[in-house]
Amino acid sequence: MKIAYVHTGLWPSDSPSTTFATYNCLGLSENFETCRFFVKKNSEKSSDQIFKDTFGIMKPENLNVIMVRKPFFNTNTFYFRSIYKILSGYAKEKQLDAVITRNVTFLPYLIRLKNKLGVKVFFETHDFFADLSLRDDIDISKKRKQERIENRYIPYLSGLICLQQSQADLYKKKFPCINAEVFRTGIIRYHESNENREYITYVGSLDPLKGIETLIKALPYSKARPELVIIGGKNNAEIEKIKKLAEDSGIKSKVNITGWVNKYELDRYLKQTLIGILPTKNTFFNRYLTSPLKLFDYYSYGIPVIASDLPVNRELIEENRTGIFFESENPEELAHKIDQLISKKDEIARMSGYIYKNTGYLLWNNRGKLLYDWIKKN
Repeated sequence: MKIAYVHTGLWPSDSPSTTFATYNCLGLSENFETCRFFVKKNSEKSSDQIFKDTFGIMKPENLNVIMVRKPFFNTNTFYFRSIYKILSGYAKEKQLDAVITRNVTFLPYLIRLKNKLGVKVFFETHDFFADLSLRDDIDISKKRKQERIENRYIPYLSGLICLQQSQADLYKKKFPCINAEVFRTGIIRYHESNENREYITYVGSLDPLKGIETLIKALPYSKARPELVIIGGKNNAEIEKIKKLAEDSGIKSKVNITGWVNKYELDRYLKQTLIGILPTKNTFFNRYLTSPLKLFDYYSYGIPVIASDLPVNRELIEENRTGIFFESENPEELAHKIDQLISKKDEIARMSGYIYKNTGYLLWNNRGKLLYDWIKKN
């Protein structure tokens, strides 16, 4: 089977969505005859060189990255039309069996491909807009278009790819007849960690909803006072805000904010990480929809996790086996959990061994195999 994956982001970029889409296509390419990856061009380098420089990976020969120039106007309309024309050509030549997109506004084009050319079409949803009355974390007036599109087109898809069971349940309740299936993400490969681990680490966005402020406020309550490495930050203003919070909390000397780093630097930090932190706030998105890439970064190095006690985290973290939980937005309890775990190095070693042995179902290539089997029968 030949598959295409449509992404609307710039490639390469520091965006988590671009990282997700890239590794997703790597997993697909290991299982499908051909995978075509559509992105907005953001470099004059070849796709082979981008994979080597940005991701530290050799691009598979059957993964074709189609870099479309970013439209002059700030809209996806022309980008989508261009992609639809290319996909139609492949379909007419019997060189395309299925298409996946992660962008809700591309759904009308998917349905057109299905109805006119018989292509199997799938939406890999990373959110939930079909019933905005449930949302407590967004300005719903700005998402009415997405709500209309989901309600109009999702019932006619070949299938809906979900990241969490809680997310799939929401869609199945809204669309009882939809073929919605959960395909979890997303470990790239496993790495050995250093014996002398020392940091507690946070990897990811510094957006307030990620709970980074809870983590900063927790450290003054910690008796162990470990060194905290924060890997993330889109710009200097975002980083300076967190530095100021650390200074005001009296822990400036204990906090190292690196900004975004390349894969080689990330590898160096994670090999020295003792505990990974996932401090997400208690919002609708974080309760039911998110699939945090940072968690899989931790797992790939055998790093146990301390996470907010939210439903989606319970789906991905086995308590006292791959991690432990604290009450979301409670810095004192987070500090207590850090001290509790950091004092038990043998417990950390046991959990690390369990992670290496029991999280293989989260590998991208395994996900690609499951998607292949599911798409083939639908």
